Amino acid sequence: MPIQQSIPGAPLPYYDYYWEFGDGAYSFDKTPTHTYTRNGNFDAQLWATGKYDKGKSPKTRPKRTEVGNQASLLASNVPGFPVVPREKTLNLRALRNPRPGEEIVLIATYANLDEDLQSGELHLFYNQREYRQPHFSFVEARTHYGETEGTGADIGFTPGFSTTDQLWAGLDAGTYANWLSALPVVPNQLVQQSLTQYSQQKTWRFSNLKRGEKRNLFVSLQATEEMLADTNAIITVEGLYLGEDGKTAKVTLEMEILASHDPNNIAVSNKRISFRSAKGKDLDYKVNFQNNGEGPASTIQLTTGVPRGLEASGIKVLDMYPFCPICPDEPVANLSCLDTSIQKDKLVFTFRNIYLPGSKQDGVGDRDSTKGFVKYRLEIGRKMKKYPFDSQASIVFDRNPPIVTNYASTRFKPGWSLGAMVGQNVFLNQPGLNSTFAGLTLSPFKPYKAYLQVEVFPATTGRMAFPKDGFILHQSTRQTTTQIGGRVLDVVVDSLVRANGPGHQEFQTLSAVPLQLRKNVNDWMGLGIGVMASVQTERFTATSYTIGRRTSFCKIDAAGNCQKGDVFQELSFSREEKPLIGVTSPVGISVFLPTCSWVWCAEVLPWAFGMCCV
Repeated sequence: MPIQQSIPGAPLPYYDYYWEFGDGAYSFDKTPTHTYTRNGNFDAQLWATGKYDKGKSPKTRPKRTEVGNQASLLASNVPGFPVVPREKTLNLRALRNPRPGEEIVLIATYANLDEDLQSGELHLFYNQREYRQPHFSFVEARTHYGETEGTGADIGFTPGFSTTDQLWAGLDAGTYANWLSALPVVPNQLVQQSLTQYSQQKTWRFSNLKRGEKRNLFVSLQATEEMLADTNAIITVEGLYLGEDGKTAKVTLEMEILASHDPNNIAVSNKRISFRSAKGKDLDYKVNFQNNGEGPASTIQLTTGVPRGLEASGIKVLDMYPFCPICPDEPVANLSCLDTSIQKDKLVFTFRNIYLPGSKQDGVGDRDSTKGFVKYRLEIGRKMKKYPFDSQASIVFDRNPPIVTNYASTRFKPGWSLGAMVGQNVFLNQPGLNSTFAGLTLSPFKPYKAYLQVEVFPATTGRMAFPKDGFILHQSTRQTTTQIGGRVLDVVVDSLVRANGPGHQEFQTLSAVPLQLRKNVNDWMGLGIGVMASVQTERFTATSYTIGRRTSFCKIDAAGNCQKGDVFQELSFSREEKPLIGVTSPVGISVFLPTCSWVWCAEVLPWAFGMCCV
């Protein structure tokens, strides 16, 4: 075996062992002996799980064993097919808790508790739909009793008598309806119910299961690396037994996703929950422990933190091992019981007068007998804030030093909130630009820290009159220095568009805040900083428009003096009332589109796509 990598502060690492002998039998002993009951070639395999070990568990390697007439007569310390109580038709057991990147083995044991031969189907459901990423991928199934893999349920409910109306004509409608409602659920309905919770399933068909016979079916699943995001979560797989005679059995196996195989840990039922629907709902916690001492423990105390926002007063103990009753209010001497108490923000569970053997104790071969757990439920309070929260446990065996577990953390899904904004734009120096705006916002729902928000404002409108003498809509200047006939001329050319009044300006503005960083001060106020982008559409209505060119020059005489000149050249002139539409971009570059004929006039508006209107 590889050298183990110990975890600082944890007990010394060790290996747990699991054997499959290739004939349907298995063992969790370190060095088992096994007697094969028939001749043939069998592939024996060993899986080892490193406890208190941060290294990866070694991979299994099948070893072919040939059994002939000289098969070993050693007595097996695995008597037949263990683990299934007589009263159970179906049972599921896992080799170990899942860990990202590791293979786990599920042992499905099914038995015939009836008188007649049994045939039917076994279904395995895995990968819960409530998690975004699948936790397992199917590797293989090892069958030893002729089971064949199928595609789904094809067994109908055959109770041995007809449920057709004509055979029950003597019953009134109400009695018949009540009789039908009392019938067992149809097997196909059981399959569909499970498929609403799990995204994947596997099916095997079995036949000729004799009275009192037990069989094992082994399924290997590979834990995905994405499972890491759900560390310390409680997950489940489900098994379903469907007999051709209508007999059904369902079993759910709980497992905890671990970062390392530490038998002392705490897990929670939900790692991510919706804040909108969380209040009033429950969270289940499970504290697992193992006595690694050389003797039995009689008193075990578990102390767990109660995250803020959870109601400790409504605690419910769901399950435990070793199983014992809840201690009465008045102490009773030598009573084996579980004592529960609430201390400030802590829960204390104390097993009193129990017997939990130690893993190093003489005569203890089954390590599972040295393990225990407490599973309890807490309600999410009405005043819960949207903060992530966690819980940790401390475990004390008798008077030994406490063992501190990992944290079981839960956080809320971000969620999205669509909001509305209404306000007024006010310009003190230009009242005509005042306008009312309304907009929509998109942001995380009830964030507890800084967050990003997007805002969009539909078009707002405004109107403003301009002076009777008009104003220049646009003007561009070009300055050149040239020499003509020995004289130096400093020439300034202004190209302009003038709106002649009286008239008015109408505009529409579409704005958005594509990125804004905000922080809520309380439930009613928040602060933010961001960048706004806007597009403005303007419409001018004037008496007339003039597009022209004004040339100013300075003529230098012999004495070096400047003789000014000014020439205005009118390129187009209209006395008609024509609207002029302008579009203004966020960076301030405007393009004006008069409703008139297009001509080429690059010298007048060289930046306006080389076109202007006359």
